[in-house]
Amino acid sequence: MSRTIRRTLLASTIAAAAAMALAGCSLAGASATGDDASASGPVYFGVSAAQTGPYAQYGEQFKQAFDLAVEQVNADGGIDGRPVALKYEDSQSDPKQSVTVAQKFVNDPDVVLVFGDYSSAASIPASPIYTAGKLLQYGFNNSNPDFTAKGSQYQWSSSTTTSDSYTWTADYIKKQGVDSVGVTYLNTSDWGIPAYAAFKAEAEKIGLKITDAQAVDPTSDDYRPSLTKAVAGHPEAFAHIGYGPDAAKLVTQLRAIGYDGTFYGGQDEQSFDGTPDAAGSVIGAQFIESNPDPAVQAFVTAFQKKYPDDADVTSFEAGAYDALHVAVAAAKAGGATRAGILKGFGEIKDVPSVVYGSITFDPTTRRILNPQFTPTVLTDGKWVAYNG
Repeated sequence: MSRTIRRTLLASTIAAAAAMALAGCSLAGASATGDDASASGPVYFGVSAAQTGPYAQYGEQFKQAFDLAVEQVNADGGIDGRPVALKYEDSQSDPKQSVTVAQKFVNDPDVVLVFGDYSSAASIPASPIYTAGKLLQYGFNNSNPDFTAKGSQYQWSSSTTTSDSYTWTADYIKKQGVDSVGVTYLNTSDWGIPAYAAFKAEAEKIGLKITDAQAVDPTSDDYRPSLTKAVAGHPEAFAHIGYGPDAAKLVTQLRAIGYDGTFYGGQDEQSFDGTPDAAGSVIGAQFIESNPDPAVQAFVTAFQKKYPDDADVTSFEAGAYDALHVAVAAAKAGGATRAGILKGFGEIKDVPSVVYGSITFDPTTRRILNPQFTPTVLTDGKWVAYNG
């Protein structure tokens, strides 16, 4: 299902200002630490994600994985005998809405941790609210380095950063014997522009020539003028720094104007995977559905059994599934309160992960240690390990 990505610097700026204003609001009637929650009732985690709007596809993928993980955790005894339960709020993954959702969760003394949001653009403006409420914000999908680097001790992420991802991409392209590349990147200040900056810096360092780079609007339906410019210098390969839905439109138009070089870009999501012209695309991945690892296959089998109409299991489901288990591990380590969750995140090590094998955080950066990427190629609508 294709979704249009709507992000603007203005929206983020307005939302950030709103967040700072709300952060100063009184938290009267709510526990600032979650320590007043019942010691015998459910342990509540909040989820700030899109249930409606252009990002609803991702919100549904997250919900499916969260719900599966909750079922498994509770079947195994929950957290010290207490069941885990989720409270969902529809942020539309919009910066203004995410701030409102954050205030609602902070004011709910039962909520001891919040997952989200889908995008860094929605998460970052809400961060001051969570910090003021001493409520850990687990942006497991947030790749913008600023989410943690400019956040507080209450912002954590198990996502690789855009810098990690696109430094790897430039290195991998060069290792394939490619000397020149055309580039398009999303003209979003929170993600596309800094991601391209990382790619460009690494390309210059390793001698990968960028023949031309074009900033593109993620909401556009016609990329042909930018693509024509990007391939005018006859690059040996093409890289798109963006998401699945925009990449699906872009790669189709790239092939339509006659460019047939390898396409480095896209995401493991429905709209891109189902695009015929996306076949042969290459990306660096952490999660591969076909990975024979027993833990990965157990997760895939359980997911497909619970959701038989959703045959594909992607990194979005896998990331949410991991995140729920990480939150449970932190609650078991430090206690099922806001203060305990924060303590637990600083202590947990080698939490089993279907994405990375295991997860350990760097307590200073509040990011995972030593992220690894596996080159994958889109073949018959599936991403598989690539040895090309």
